[in-house]
Amino acid sequence: MKQLLAVFLGLLFYAPLEPQGPVSQPATQAGMDTAAAELVKLTHAWTEAAIAKDHAKLEALLAPEFALYGWNGELLAPRRDWLDNVDHIQVKELTVVDISARAYGEFAVVTSHGTWAGADDRDGRPFNFHVVMVDTWRRANRRWQVVARNSCRLSSAPASSASPCNG
Repeated sequence: MKQLLAVFLGLLFYAPLEPQGPVSQPATQAGMDTAAAELVKLTHAWTEAAIAKDHAKLEALLAPEFALYGWNGELLAPRRDWLDNVDHIQVKELTVVDISARAYGEFAVVTSHGTWAGADDRDGRPFNFHVVMVDTWRRANRRWQVVARNSCRLSSAPASSASPCNG
C-alpha cells in the first residue's frame, strides 16, 4: 500500500500541470479564428477607407443603421452625418491598434484603440484624441458590416473619477 501511495504521489508531483505541446481546438473555435481574422482585416480596411475618403468602400462596410455612439450610449453621429464628416476632416493621423475580434455567430465585437488627429476644414479647429473603440458587426448574406461604434476619448482625469472617458 505504501508503494502505491509513493507512486501516486510521485506521479502527482512529476506530472506537468500545463499540457505539453499544442492542443487542438474544437471546430467551432477554429471557425471563430477565421471570422476574427476577417474582422481584423475589415477594421483595417475601414480605417484606410476613412483616410482615403473612399465612399464606395465605406458604403459597403457600414450597415444602413450604422451610428457612432459615445461610451455612455449617447448618439454622436448617425451614418449619414458620420459619412459627411469624413469629407470635412483633414486627417493628419489615424491609427487603430490592438484590434481584438470575437465572433458570436452572426454578430461580432471588435475592440481597439488608436489616435485620431487632424483638423475640421469647416472651422479649421485642430483635434488630437486618443480613443478606445468597441465596434459591433453583423454578418448577413456572408458579408460583415459594422452596425455601431462606441467610442471613448480618453481623458487625463485621475483614476478615481467615475469615467476615464471624455465624450
